[in-house]
Amino acid sequence: MYVKNEYGYKKRVKKKTKRPPMVTFLCLALVAYGFWDIISSYIGIYKDFGTLYPAANALMIVFSFVAISGIWSMEKWGPISFAIVVLLKLGVDALWKQFNPWFLLALIPAAFFLLLLKKMKTTD
Repeated sequence: MYVKNEYGYKKRVKKKTKRPPMVTFLCLALVAYGFWDIISSYIGIYKDFGTLYPAANALMIVFSFVAISGIWSMEKWGPISFAIVVLLKLGVDALWKQFNPWFLLALIPAAFFLLLLKKMKTTD
């Protein structure tokens, strides 16, 4: 969005979108869970699954951090990428036969973030 200043020159102004408190809480909780999952993969929880599953799991967590940063800054690409990462994580877990029904709970924040998609701003 452009706004003219007192001299008549156009100045680019970024439109700020207010972040709801629930988005803040969910982002912080998801980042804390991600750190816990990465730390737990290094202390040997996934040692029975070989070396590829812990690496793929850590990669999905890193991609989710990127998506959460987009959600934190209220960008439209954040919820879409987070939903994709959640589905990929569920697929990776199913591929290695590590699927846990509790991981379906990750679809709840993904759906919540997708519901807020209209309130988020488009990246210029």
